[in-house]
Amino acid sequence: MLFKQNKSQTKIQKKSSINQSVLSIENIKTQLNHSDDIMERELHSYKNHSYIILYLSPLVDQDILESKIIKPLIKMENNDIQNEVHNEEIIRTNSNEEVIKRLLEGYCLILEKSGKKEGFLLKALAAYDREVTEPSIEQTIQGANVGFVESIDKNIFLLRQNTRTPKLTVKSYTFGTVTTTDVRIVYVEGLANPEVIKKLEKRLKYFNVDSIRSPGDITDSIEDHTFTPFPQLLLTERPDRASANLKDGKVVLLIDGSPVAIVLPATFMSFFSTPDDYITRWELGSFFRFLRLFSYMNALLLPSLYVAVVSFHYEMIPLELVYSLQTSISYVPFPPVIELLILQLSLELLREASIRLPPSVATTFGIVGAVVVGTAMVEAGIVSFGALIIVSITAVSSFVQPNIEMRSSIRVLGFPLMIYAAIFGFTGIWVGLLTIFIHLSRIRSFGEPYFVPFAPLKVRDFKDTIVRVPSWMRNKTHAFKKVKKSRKWKLDESEEPY
Repeated sequence: MLFKQNKSQTKIQKKSSINQSVLSIENIKTQLNHSDDIMERELHSYKNHSYIILYLSPLVDQDILESKIIKPLIKMENNDIQNEVHNEEIIRTNSNEEVIKRLLEGYCLILEKSGKKEGFLLKALAAYDREVTEPSIEQTIQGANVGFVESIDKNIFLLRQNTRTPKLTVKSYTFGTVTTTDVRIVYVEGLANPEVIKKLEKRLKYFNVDSIRSPGDITDSIEDHTFTPFPQLLLTERPDRASANLKDGKVVLLIDGSPVAIVLPATFMSFFSTPDDYITRWELGSFFRFLRLFSYMNALLLPSLYVAVVSFHYEMIPLELVYSLQTSISYVPFPPVIELLILQLSLELLREASIRLPPSVATTFGIVGAVVVGTAMVEAGIVSFGALIIVSITAVSSFVQPNIEMRSSIRVLGFPLMIYAAIFGFTGIWVGLLTIFIHLSRIRSFGEPYFVPFAPLKVRDFKDTIVRVPSWMRNKTHAFKKVKKSRKWKLDESEEPY
């Protein structure tokens, strides 16, 4: 251990002894720890000018390097790299720090061997990222079959393709002291709330990490409330959905290496909408949105209601059903709350296991596992058939939710509500619900109320929350003005109201 510490101290001393302000091949190699993938080539032009090309071989496309950089460099007569070499991007620099940063981004460095302390950085990045494919999670029936990829440049291209306006603004940031990651803020000038942009930029200035492993590193640092089961930032893998939010005045955060976009600010009801809501007729879109909200409440409350009814309030159910439930429960050695806890935990285990399995096996495993385990538990007398039915309906209701993070909040809040119901009955459920509603009313996402339009109550905002009214009747805040004139043709064709 002492030997390793002395060795690392020797390396640090060796690096510090080199003049880092002078741009040279040796300085750059030293800062890159003389890695074996550093390639150095010496070339001579037509007029016998000598050049050195330095690059990291895994990051550079050899075809681009040969055809667009090396061949023009050899044929060059005027020793004018900036005008003779045709490349996507050429940067003139004399900074070691700039060179190291660009080499790690797939650039190559050209230095004259004559001793000039200035070099040229030319982009020759190898394209190893995957092509644009259909989103794997946020699938739609009639929407676009295009999803974000791991390349931040491609993601910005997809956003610009869906949001064709000169007011689309992109701001770049780089984070990480050990490994660097590019981050982009995207918004439409004039539609986005300036206060939200200022708060986001302020929070990002305080963001200081060695490296970014996932989008969660950023979301954990910039969200308003950390200790809450409710997501305050909307993660989407769909460019059309991110673009729609940009047009509604939201801000989008893109992270290099991540196939999801972070939309902010987000409200509670924004997690219950899908792109299909705006493609189908508004009556159907409103019905499906109401169905998702009902399913969320159903998945949240149904287990606790079952525990409260079976434990305290038998008078709430028909007499014939009471006898049937009593017969089933009499063979179970556990109270109702323990039954549901066993079943819920078993369901969570099956759910987590199916996620880790290949897609071709996961579906079969989930169905067979749930049926076999549930039936075996009922026949063994560990749980009652009533509890099994309740947990099954709860699981189906939770799968209706289009957003995974909001779906996870049910898994977190369902257990304490069951415990409250087992101790206090309906009173415990109401106390738990009241606590959740108070908590939702206090949450803010970048200064915007999270539980709007319920708290504070805004009747106008109901037009695109629970109910999806036609587009010409909507009026967005910080977004497009009311477009009721789109239906003005109705006045010319008939006397019926539009």
